Amino acid sequence: MSVIEPVVQTEQIAEGELLISVSGELDLHSVGSLQGALDDATERTGEAVVVDLGEVTLIDSIALGALARASRRLRESGGALAVAASNPDIVRAFEITSLDRVIPLAVSVSEALERLRQPV
Repeated sequence: MSVIEPVVQTEQIAEGELLISVSGELDLHSVGSLQGALDDATERTGEAVVVDLGEVTLIDSIALGALARASRRLRESGGALAVAASNPDIVRAFEITSLDRVIPLAVSVSEALERLRQPV
């Protein structure tokens, strides 16, 4: 079985807004690059972070846990995290774990940003 190593890129898209784009597979063996990007993002107080999983083909509970921890840490520092995902398998993983109730889930980056920009 071949593993597709994830490619993770972080981009400042506006003042106080980061986009973390991920492609490939996110599992126990490959989650490190996503975790590093999330750690960097959570060190910035008050950031709104969108994680784009549009090109992710597989996600496991380890990667979902990394996203949940980052979301909590961002909230604690005045920031927020949302996820953009259109792959039905990825969306289903969020629904099965009820993570979609904790992290806003959108079908596109622009929709995820809109959700983060809405006043709470």
